[in-house]
Amino acid sequence: MSRLLQPMPGLLLGLFLVCTPVQAQPAPCILGAFTLDLLGGAGDAPLLPATMEGKPVALYYSTRVDGLYGGDIAAYGGADTGVKTTLVVDGVSTDGYAVMKPGPLKLGDLDLGSPDMVRLPRFPNRDVGASPVIGVIGPQRFAKLAVLLDLPHGVFALIRFSEAASCKAAGATFLGTGAAGFPLDGDRHALITLNGVMRSLALDPDTALNHVPSSWASPSPRDNSTALPMRSALPGSAETLFHLDGTPTDALSDRKISEGALGLEFFERHVVLFDYPNDRVYFLPSHHRRHDTGSGQLFPHALKNVGQDAPPPLQGNWPLAPFYSRTGISTGTF
Repeated sequence: MSRLLQPMPGLLLGLFLVCTPVQAQPAPCILGAFTLDLLGGAGDAPLLPATMEGKPVALYYSTRVDGLYGGDIAAYGGADTGVKTTLVVDGVSTDGYAVMKPGPLKLGDLDLGSPDMVRLPRFPNRDVGASPVIGVIGPQRFAKLAVLLDLPHGVFALIRFSEAASCKAAGATFLGTGAAGFPLDGDRHALITLNGVMRSLALDPDTALNHVPSSWASPSPRDNSTALPMRSALPGSAETLFHLDGTPTDALSDRKISEGALGLEFFERHVVLFDYPNDRVYFLPSHHRRHDTGSGQLFPHALKNVGQDAPPPLQGNWPLAPFYSRTGISTGTF
């Protein structure tokens, strides 16, 4: 269920997920927001409810893809445009991917029109509830918007902060007391100091585990540990374990680990705000957990369209509601 949230007289603006009293936000800094209840449950990557050609479907949300990709969408008004493009899939460049034009696509009540969708011939056929998972979408489709991933409470949100100079720090106070912020680099990885060394960590809820190259563990564990904490400014860092590459872990066995990442196990314990317009990310620890059990649905691949006809990002000028607010959540329960 999507929510285009309307202003409420006398209600403080702020995130509904903080464990301290709701933080006041200057109204001009939050121009609008849109929220969706995620599909699936614990152990699943973010799964967005959508419709295509008026039929219920679902999309993976992945921070490691740069557009809209999917499988066979002929049943949803999809048509081949005749255009072929080149993709870099998990670091390997391959030609000949078909660009499709889907039927009208909506995320909840948010109308995305009919954006180009690149067909992946081996896209996995899976369902979440009664909805087939027909594709994957990334943050580049939402230019100029911040993205909230709140897996502990099963919520996805798009937030439009004002671009005014006085609102540059709005994201810093949005999550409230206990949140920590970090810069994003050119790859949209978080720059975080681990064991005294600045590292670039991918932020990937479609990877099951937090992981780092074994060379980042200093000193190397002497007890053959395959997961260990690392000194950092991450909130809740004592509970954040990193799995070392080279360990015989099924969740890691299908990919080459050459970088560090915060995976689904981190996202399920934190509310995460990606303030993409200001190249920042914020983490707030949460004690809440999703009650529904998922089926381990992940989309563990990186996709980048490098063809000459790669579509530009959507501009994000949707009529989002003026305020982002929610009531009925008691403090001290997160």
